[in-house]
Amino acid sequence: MYLRTFSASLAAFAITACSVAETPEPEGETIECAIGAGAGFADVCTLEWANGVEGGEFLIHHPEGGFRRFAVNEDASGVTALDGAEVAVMGAATDGQWQFSVSGDQYRMAIPAPSGA
Repeated sequence: MYLRTFSASLAAFAITACSVAETPEPEGETIECAIGAGAGFADVCTLEWANGVEGGEFLIHHPEGGFRRFAVNEDASGVTALDGAEVAVMGAATDGQWQFSVSGDQYRMAIPAPSGA
């Protein structure tokens, strides 16, 4: 009897712990991305500027919970990947947007206004 009560209490605790551990959705602007080989672009990634300052460092959150960290280049010509050994490859800027990729993941985002603008 004691073991059955203990097991039920343990199960209830485990369920409660899992629901508390959920991570909130990231706040920021939704941008287009194509995550993984062969994926098409969709408005499912979230752009979060570090310290709320547009034009510096930023995170792009993937819909399944992953993310990548970038910085706008000093001359505003593109972005640099800040995590790992992967390099951000810039595509042509069109219609006021950058398109870039890192290790098969692709992103499109509005080109930020130059500093001081």
